[in-house]
Amino acid sequence: MLKQYLFLSLIFAALTMSTSCKDDDPDPNQAAYDSADANIGGIMYDKFWATEAFYDQASPNLAKFNATPDFFRCKQCHAWDGLGTAGSYNNRAPKTNRPNVSDLDLYQTVKDKSYTELFNAMKATTDRRDINYDLATYDPATNATEGDKMPNLNQIMTDEQIWDMVKFMKEGMYDVEQLYDATYTGLYPTGSAAYTNLGKNGNAANGNAYYLANCLACHGTNGKLIPLETLSLGKFTRSKPNEVQHKVHYGQLGSLMVGEFDITLTQMQDLYKELSNTTAYPD
Repeated sequence: MLKQYLFLSLIFAALTMSTSCKDDDPDPNQAAYDSADANIGGIMYDKFWATEAFYDQASPNLAKFNATPDFFRCKQCHAWDGLGTAGSYNNRAPKTNRPNVSDLDLYQTVKDKSYTELFNAMKATTDRRDINYDLATYDPATNATEGDKMPNLNQIMTDEQIWDMVKFMKEGMYDVEQLYDATYTGLYPTGSAAYTNLGKNGNAANGNAYYLANCLACHGTNGKLIPLETLSLGKFTRSKPNEVQHKVHYGQLGSLMVGEFDITLTQMQDLYKELSNTTAYPD
């Protein structure tokens, strides 16, 4: 009986030690994640080969990226809000020069996955589009399968760049439901979106102060100094709040507008509340 008790005790001790050691083992990816830059990842989500993302401008793939950009930009398939076909891009139908929008709710998926799972998913090679695939042959009506695939990121990004993307997704994406109310009608690709209550619980006075300090010099007192796709800043924000939040945060690439990398969700709500004022920022 004593021998049996000692044997069971040793087994229990061994199991306890094994579990303890396992729990204490450092995550081999922790250092890579900690050193990643969410702001660079946010820029990359828009256009990963931009100079603002410090992408190698001598890359032999640059010409292909620029010739068929929407097949490589993350925002094309996942939308500025990360909601795919269930959000603001429910009416962005494919064309011969752009693929279908993904039906994946990227924002929620990211919240449910660890950073290691996200990194591994982005490093996957199965069901990924090879860099040599001829995108000039893409036709959404007849041969969308390859063109709609996610690019093989191993061929176009370093591990460090992928970690930047992961950190952006985990820490840099806004929950747009905190910025405005949206009503999505119909089904992709012929749906529609309507936006109301911009800024939600934001403070317009604080938003005005933020605008004066950070936006006034370029956009002017009423937001009409620089046309945005022929629209005033106020009209553009009220029409495309899904897009504005990303560009305020990470910049308008190829322009003088750099990202407000330190802006908080509260400050973005305040700014949206201010820009919802059609008198101060008319169409």
